[in-house]
Amino acid sequence: MKRYTIILLSIFCFLNLNSEELPESVSAEYFGCKFDDGKNINDMNEWVAKWNTWMDSSGLDEYQASLLTPLYRSPNDEIDFMWVGRTDSWEELARGQSAYLTSGLAESNPAKSCPFSFIARQIPAGGADIQDEINQDEFVAAYWLCDIEGSNNLEEVYSAQATRMKYVSGGGNRISSRIIVPRQGIPSLLSETDFVMLYVSPSLQQWGSNVDNYQNNLEGIGDDNAANGIFSCSNSTVYVGRTIR
Repeated sequence: MKRYTIILLSIFCFLNLNSEELPESVSAEYFGCKFDDGKNINDMNEWVAKWNTWMDSSGLDEYQASLLTPLYRSPNDEIDFMWVGRTDSWEELARGQSAYLTSGLAESNPAKSCPFSFIARQIPAGGADIQDEINQDEFVAAYWLCDIEGSNNLEEVYSAQATRMKYVSGGGNRISSRIIVPRQGIPSLLSETDFVMLYVSPSLQQWGSNVDNYQNNLEGIGDDNAANGIFSCSNSTVYVGRTIR
């Protein structure tokens, strides 16, 4: 599949896909940012507290957000953190942006430079139900850049990944996955790939346990091969995440 195809699909809102065959997606925004001179994570924490106070009075109840700091990423100093915000609809996401832009909060943000910012669909793609297990101060988000092979489409990617994750979680791994499809503001790195696969582990220790268990017991066995001929992934990065709303 040509790499530019996914960009064209995103522009036309994936009208060629039958959305009924995919789970309901989440609307997400990503900001990879660097601290202003003399500012650090402590300044960001103070600003987040002020932002949360404003959010409490804004009526933007659907919005959830996490701060992700690079753990294994090269170059590791391109950004200081990644802000990921999620809502159930694009309208709600846009409503929140409109309110934020007129709030005056941006002026005091200690990380005004964001080398990349884009929006994307997040499609749940199976795995263990880890919501109640997540360490809100230290979960792990691992991202893989992926390409669709041959004439396959996003539904076939989802079906293959759901099969894989059923097998992986059945083997004792506490992990879930999402297919991320960039839409607008796509950074150059992502413009060369079809989609991004996200794997979430509920804690840093559990992430390590998942990797051990996968390598020792599951890799290359049975339904873990469900992606063969459908999609392939490489160039992974790992972030430690903290829930801020």
